[in-house]
Amino acid sequence: MYAIIDKRTAVAIKKNLEKFVDDIFEFSSKEITYNAISGHPDIFMFQDENKLILAPNAPVEFLNFLDSKKINYSFGIKPVGFNIDDSVLYNCLNTDNYFFCKKGKPDITIQEWSAAKHLINIPQAYTRCSMFSIGNNIITSDKGIVKELEKNSIDYCYFDPSEITICDYKNGFIGGTMGLLDNKVFFLGNILKHDDGRLLNKYITNLDKEVICLGNDYLYDGGGIFFIS
Repeated sequence: MYAIIDKRTAVAIKKNLEKFVDDIFEFSSKEITYNAISGHPDIFMFQDENKLILAPNAPVEFLNFLDSKKINYSFGIKPVGFNIDDSVLYNCLNTDNYFFCKKGKPDITIQEWSAAKHLINIPQAYTRCSMFSIGNNIITSDKGIVKELEKNSIDYCYFDPSEITICDYKNGFIGGTMGLLDNKVFFLGNILKHDDGRLLNKYITNLDKEVICLGNDYLYDGGGIFFIS
């Protein structure tokens, strides 16, 4: 099992993550998109339980890593870029039953792959940044997404993003701090540093998952932790 994380993630977090995987790829890119998200895997890759779709301009070093590990993947059509529309192409989310995105924003290959799912049109184009799924249960830091979840009777837990750190901006998003491997939910930091941490911990443990906080500081939005094999 391998993990993909932002290269800028704290060294202590990387050391703790090493205990759970065989290798870690530290993701970074230059002059492809803006700095805050330049190291975020969720900007360059879409993953569900059956598919891995990459931006055609994903860094060569990343592709070489996947090839060396014999990981199967395919490419989308449009490259990641600097404007909003070009930076959200792969930042969407599938669950067992639903496809979450701002309608029309994902790369066409992902739209076609997810066509059999029930589309939930949310107001936040940075979907995978702003939400995370455990089965069909959703964790989100976006109140606009909460409204759509309630409208569609989808169970959720809201987490205030105000103290989630991210490069260059005031705060990040909860989805960008998380990853799921088997029965373990991993965080880039410590959820119990946050006011909503105990609530989130209870929500996850009630779903029969174990919370693994990889650091001792406030959560870091590094574009998520992606586990691949």
